[in-house]
Amino acid sequence: MYPDLDVVMLTSLNEGTPVSLIEAMAAGRAVVATRVGGVPDVVQDGLTGLLVSPRDAHALAEATLSLLQDPETRRRMGEAARRAVFPRFAAERLARDMDAYYRTLLGRRGIGPEVSA
Repeated sequence: MYPDLDVVMLTSLNEGTPVSLIEAMAAGRAVVATRVGGVPDVVQDGLTGLLVSPRDAHALAEATLSLLQDPETRRRMGEAARRAVFPRFAAERLARDMDAYYRTLLGRRGIGPEVSA
């Protein structure tokens, strides 16, 4: 679905890790999102997307329209977004990190060899 979209919006008032934005960015889409929770950890304002204050419908509309009216900026942000999520959010990296984490925990309990993350 993401390749068919011009801009992806997330208007959350509260957000942990915004998986939908990570997916959109992996698909090379520029995003417009509210600056809440973990969103600023994923979206670099002005580089991979645009961030606005929560509950500011006017700013959300302006940011979205600016990207819809500027295909070159949208393309550039989408490309930067894709580069920003790989390899940071790649499944392989997540699996490797989780494996190392659990091995470390088991090692602390004397169950197996400790592996540093």
